[in-house]
Amino acid sequence: MPRKKYPETVEGIDTEIGFLHELINKAMNKCKAEMTLEDLIKLIDTVGKNSLCLARMMKIRVELINQQTGPSAMLRQTLLELEEEWPELKQLVADYPLYLQDGNNKKDQ
Repeated sequence: MPRKKYPETVEGIDTEIGFLHELINKAMNKCKAEMTLEDLIKLIDTVGKNSLCLARMMKIRVELINQQTGPSAMLRQTLLELEEEWPELKQLVADYPLYLQDGNNKKDQ
């Protein structure tokens, strides 16, 4: 079964989180004392599955924010700035796949 494709922006994730939060609240508000056991089990199953999905969305949101503002984003930006200031580094980055191929060939010989 293919995995669900999640939104790739914080705004998209926030929309999904809001939807799931609302869905869970609506399901919880349907809970009544006179519900049959079968209906109660279906309700608990629905809330449980959507709660897991909500937790997953919140984790993805944190990861997206970290990609945009975390240490790896700062390092990526710094490397891009260095490439612009240092032509040799820019050339090395451009030739990097070829460098790997040349390195592998030397090991084989």
